[in-house]
Amino acid sequence: MITVRAPASRWLWTAELGDRATGHVCNAAPLRAARYEGQGLGLIAVHEVDLPAGTLLVSTPAGTSSRSAGYWGGSHAVHRLGADGSLARVREEEAADEMDPAGAEARLHRRLALAAGLSLETVRLRMREGHGYEAGTVVEWGGYWAIIERATARQVWARAPSHAEMTDAGLPIMRSDTAEARAAATRIWGA
Repeated sequence: MITVRAPASRWLWTAELGDRATGHVCNAAPLRAARYEGQGLGLIAVHEVDLPAGTLLVSTPAGTSSRSAGYWGGSHAVHRLGADGSLARVREEEAADEMDPAGAEARLHRRLALAAGLSLETVRLRMREGHGYEAGTVVEWGGYWAIIERATARQVWARAPSHAEMTDAGLPIMRSDTAEARAAATRIWGA
């Protein structure tokens, strides 16, 4: 039995993967406080939990839940339970990868594409005249790969390759500006 002390303004829950594709970690079963200590704003909830150290937990503001796969901002947090009852903050991506290792690479692909400003669907982007992009090519785009589906003098229609397209082509799921990614691109497309 581990004793966890947390602010009474936060609820504790066990964690589960709410959306495999996005890696949304949401709350599952509530962990009810055994008692409360302190007064006023310093009120502390004391939880007696029968969980092993290392278990992932979710904390939410009291009265809220993160069951849906939607965006929950900074108000919900994932924690790892320590043997001493401490709660160490864990990034949601790390927690999702730990809960579903098989989907970790696909989620990394999605995060890299979105970080490069790419959509997983084809979108039209305005460009300066003479941009040099050609239809039907794969190019480096903001640290990741983009497929240029169509190009005109001042516009391109681009998207991130799907995870299947990346693995079929033999491109590693990592930033395109790394030595390994550049070597794979050279091997696939030449200099």
